[in-house]
Amino acid sequence: METFYVAPLYSALVDRLLPVAGRGDVEQIRLAAGPLFNDRPGLNERLADLEPCPVRGVVTANEIKIVLGEVGDIWPAEIKGYVQLIHMEGAARRS
Repeated sequence: METFYVAPLYSALVDRLLPVAGRGDVEQIRLAAGPLFNDRPGLNERLADLEPCPVRGVVTANEIKIVLGEVGDIWPAEIKGYVQLIHMEGAARRS
């Protein structure tokens, strides 16, 4: 189930997760995200166990955004139009 958050909400979510992601504390992730991940099994755990950026050596916003998208199917609203086009192109190819 794809979910698209408007830019201010998406950015605020990433900012709230940044200090607690990758620290192994699922409860801190739950507190930072509030009810937003209740219907996303495994997302809290994945964010808690997030590996740091191999170049910088710390968890960055990029790692959080990748997990939000790949595990949680949570995306910034700015890309929704592109995603819809991809889905329509895929449907056209299958028919």
